[in-house]
Amino acid sequence: MSERRAAAKLIRFHVDELAHITERAEACGRTPARFIRETALGAIPKPRHHAATHTLLCELARIGRYLHDLARLAEARRHPALTERARAALDRNWALVRQVVEDRRRGASDRRTGAAGAAETGSHRCEVLTANRMVGNRMRRV
Repeated sequence: MSERRAAAKLIRFHVDELAHITERAEACGRTPARFIRETALGAIPKPRHHAATHTLLCELARIGRYLHDLARLAEARRHPALTERARAALDRNWALVRQVVEDRRRGASDRRTGAAGAAETGSHRCEVLTANRMVGNRMRRV
């Protein structure tokens, strides 16, 4: 078991500085004190992924897999009209995935500053890569 922290240090902030720190801390799922302590010790806290965004991307990935399977089946059965409609739906599905990821990134960039911005950029890259994997690496054409 680790020792309790016994030393305390008073830090003064402007109201807007503390509001910004509190906002960043909440985005990372930490208290302001923990956020300040970890950042001061060299950590780059990363914002949490939104559960709703993750759930939406998982559902879009599932739908994308079904559409991909449908397009392959339609092509195997030599049904060109159905193949084209399935491909078009697959393209729309991929466009939605890109939109969700971009909207998430845009929301993060509004709060981006300094080292925290670098953490959010890394988080965005991770989210894009996850989305790409989830939907079959750009949902390969049939």
